[in-house]
Amino acid sequence: MSSTLCACCGQPFEPRPQVPGQAYCSSPDCQRARKRLWQRAKLQSDADYRINQRAAQQAWSQRNQEYWRDYRDARPEYAQRNREQQRSRDQGRNADLAKMDVCGLPTGLYRIARHPAFPMENSTSWIVEITPVSLTCPCKMDVSREDLIDTSAIRP
Repeated sequence: MSSTLCACCGQPFEPRPQVPGQAYCSSPDCQRARKRLWQRAKLQSDADYRINQRAAQQAWSQRNQEYWRDYRDARPEYAQRNREQQRSRDQGRNADLAKMDVCGLPTGLYRIARHPAFPMENSTSWIVEITPVSLTCPCKMDVSREDLIDTSAIRP
């Protein structure tokens, strides 16, 4: 039997005869790398796997709603580092950030359209007019569904 070099760590190892084409040694780090690579490829190629993974993540998140709050509380250095990294990312952006908690508009349905009096300065920003359609609507949670949006009323 000839030895093979591990695709992760580069160390020689003896492949198992039961695993044809084995490219990774049995080291836990190398096995984790192999699994990550497999999972990344599977997420790219298999829509059902992608949907199932998303559903499992959402279910876990629902069962463990306090996880990230508890994690940050237990690791203040992590939370501080994250704040500093976010500030750094924010400073690198050209556009101002929209803060959702600052908006004074009441909850409801709105039509957002490019204001015709202002030409488009570039393709990534518009000056818009926000017009209330309905301040109270029982179906406002379904408004983002494409099958309910009247696309003929939307003007670019």
